[in-house]
Amino acid sequence: MRHSLTGTAMTLIALASTPSLADEFTVELSGLNFVYNGQTNGDIDLVIAPGDSVRWVWVSGSHNVVSGNPDDPDEGEEFFSGVPVPPPAEFLHTFEDAGDFPYHCEIHGGFGMVSTVKVRCPADFNQDLNVNTQDVLAFLNAWTAGEDSADFNSDGTVNTQDVLAFLNAWTSGC
Repeated sequence: MRHSLTGTAMTLIALASTPSLADEFTVELSGLNFVYNGQTNGDIDLVIAPGDSVRWVWVSGSHNVVSGNPDDPDEGEEFFSGVPVPPPAEFLHTFEDAGDFPYHCEIHGGFGMVSTVKVRCPADFNQDLNVNTQDVLAFLNAWTAGEDSADFNSDGTVNTQDVLAFLNAWTSGC
């Protein structure tokens, strides 16, 4: 099947200049656990995009949120909610760069209250933490084969709209 992009050039230019909306994800602090989507601590699978935010909300217990792993020399350099406090409390951090960002509760890290936020650029199709032409090739190969992973806009159909959505994300540069 041949795909003509001639008629979509202006659409691509318009889409490339459209800013994407950031999302916010909530992680609760309850007992000795960080809780997200029914998952706790190290089992949390929270993958967000650059520019998205995580809001930590205290439900029970005195806690804080500190970047890094317990006892790392650089702990707290990325973010730090302050001294441990009981609820009600909240802490919000926006992640600008791709990467893995471990965090913990300062007083409960030794009890396993440790987790990680994974920040991935949507256009990093091959998941190597770099956005480059290799991602375009990987996406186009998946799209041409009609693979589910090429449903970039998550509408249940692999079509030209996915190419436009992918190229919009790719040109934004994450």
